[in-house]
Amino acid sequence: MTTPPKVTVLPYDESSGKPFGPATIEHRTAQAGFSRLGTYFMNFPDGGHADPWRLEYEESIYVISGEASMLVVGDGGETELRAGAGELIALPKGSTVRYGGEPGTRLLLSIAPVDWATRDSAAEEPGAAPRVLFLTPFHFEKPEHDDEFDAVLTSLLTGHGNQIVFAQHVEPFESEDADYDEAQTRAILKAVEQANAEQYDAVVIACHYDPALDEARAVSRIPVVGPLQFSASVALQFGPRFAVITDIPEAVPVIRGLVDDYGHEAACVGVSAIGWEGDAILEDPLGAAEAVDRFVAEVAAAGEAQSVVIGCTIVSSAYERHRHRFADRGVVVLNSNLVTLKGAAALAAN
Repeated sequence: MTTPPKVTVLPYDESSGKPFGPATIEHRTAQAGFSRLGTYFMNFPDGGHADPWRLEYEESIYVISGEASMLVVGDGGETELRAGAGELIALPKGSTVRYGGEPGTRLLLSIAPVDWATRDSAAEEPGAAPRVLFLTPFHFEKPEHDDEFDAVLTSLLTGHGNQIVFAQHVEPFESEDADYDEAQTRAILKAVEQANAEQYDAVVIACHYDPALDEARAVSRIPVVGPLQFSASVALQFGPRFAVITDIPEAVPVIRGLVDDYGHEAACVGVSAIGWEGDAILEDPLGAAEAVDRFVAEVAAAGEAQSVVIGCTIVSSAYERHRHRFADRGVVVLNSNLVTLKGAAALAAN
């Protein structure tokens, strides 16, 4: 006798709500374990708009109460789409939007497939899509920022080619009793070995310090890519000289030393920092992006470099979330996260 599917009522779980810019979002059907359909509640207690989000799935939004204000991001800027209570918004896959609403707005979101971030599209599409692990080898001061950063990276990096990206952090390793570099290296090597065992096709060590890069390559049968080493080489395809911008002043000598060690001492006109810590960047990505844009403008005015490498995965993600806001300064600003991902996927194909 066949057991019938279990039909359930899914209660509200206050602990499952997570911040999403000015909104809170609750994945209600997570309790049911659905693999295709995801249903969410999104609330805007004080109104406002979230940062741009690219949809790698189809989505409908029902306005329960209040008034939704969706900013659709395109080549010509942002177009506002408003909907009142009882109306339905349909968003096709590939859209980039900024979710928003008036104070008190409550929305019901349905997406499919809900497992878009981990779905093995190679099983659904002809050809083998390379699976790339985008491995962050550090942790934020605020623990909730780890998951938030993984989600931001997944959104920004998905849909640019046929590679499948999985953004995650190494296991926690920070301890007052252990040497940071040694503990970080052990955590990276464990994650890289696990990626090999789980049949990934390439690994990106998502930090422009390129930590444990040589050691990771020594234990891996798949390509292991360092974003600074790779993106600095790519920058030379746009001209003979480039500049680098990173997050904090303490990173400047480290990045400068690595660039020189990679053989680009003469090509790099300088390394500068925007002076923002990682947690602050996640909390105010637009402010960090504006700091990058000011630096790009200075590089363009100096006229020495043809490109800019954003030498920090967090800074690069903040800039890419708001790149559409800034004027073309006449120099190439490399999306070092995406450049490195594509490089890893290309190496995996060989």
